[in-house]
Amino acid sequence: MSSIQKPPGAKATIVVTPRERFGVAVESLRSIVEHTEEPYELIYIDGASPKSIAAEVEIICAENHYHYRRYEDYLIPNQARNLGQGQAKTDYVVFVDNDVIVSPGWLQALIACADETRADVVAPLTCQRLPLHDEIHQAGGEFAEDLQAFLASNPDQRRITDVHLLQGRKVADVSLHRGETQCCEFHCALVRRDAFARFGTLDENLLATKEHIDFCMTVWTGGGRVMFEPTSVVTYLFPSRDRPLTREDWPYFALRWSPVWQQESLDHFQRKWSLYTDPYFEKRRSMLHWRHAEGIAKPVLRQMPLIRHSYTAQKIGVDLLTRLIDLWSAWLARRQSNGLTTAAPRN
Repeated sequence: MSSIQKPPGAKATIVVTPRERFGVAVESLRSIVEHTEEPYELIYIDGASPKSIAAEVEIICAENHYHYRRYEDYLIPNQARNLGQGQAKTDYVVFVDNDVIVSPGWLQALIACADETRADVVAPLTCQRLPLHDEIHQAGGEFAEDLQAFLASNPDQRRITDVHLLQGRKVADVSLHRGETQCCEFHCALVRRDAFARFGTLDENLLATKEHIDFCMTVWTGGGRVMFEPTSVVTYLFPSRDRPLTREDWPYFALRWSPVWQQESLDHFQRKWSLYTDPYFEKRRSMLHWRHAEGIAKPVLRQMPLIRHSYTAQKIGVDLLTRLIDLWSAWLARRQSNGLTTAAPRN
């Protein structure tokens, strides 16, 4: 596939990719149109979204001279990101999940931080829930208790963590400043384009989880830096009562958080970094089912009058329904393994 030609004056290419659903994709893209100052490039990677959503997204892309790439199979997140960043020509690539709402000035603040600090990765302040840009999801993150000790130690001595700094705090209640951070999630992240030549592309063997820690560990162990820029603010609209999954979202969400995919990702991550004795992985393996429970099973059962008022009935129902969703997701994973995608996009 040919790469996108760099537009005059543009320093950044926004690459929008699927995270776990499609129901807020149009709202997310419209926020980018409204709150992002020119010039910039945008590549939209659509991995088998419902046709009604795809049609609306494609219209918005055409109206704004964005580059729309549709694939007829679901995409793993790192696969989608690699498809997008591989076409970019600008100095920076900015990954944005399709369920993120941006705020005015968000992109310019990320670019300014990268220009001024020469960092390889820059993370915005990522918020969660409604109202928008009010409650912190991640003000930077940590994958080690002591970064320098982690970098200096042998792999078998390393212990990882996964901390979202200031999660749950109100933005108005904290004082935030630009500074180094160990890691950031891919809800939104700026990456210097030449970093991919130095550190390699994103690891597509990480099907469902820990891809952000893997990439940031790669950057830090390779001599790079990750910065946090709090004047860039975005909000991740995770599935909630305010923004629930739609039924059209269920297949991709079930696959995205399949225990099969999560287990394979954790196994690969552990082998890749030789973290064989780290207890972190046993803890994570005990948490492979909760997204299916919270995202699909509980919302479905809350709609059933005979169940929603009984704690015992809800608990039993959630356990049973989650097991069924897990089985469905395993079938989806087997089917997907036959077509993870080498197909050309529909432009």
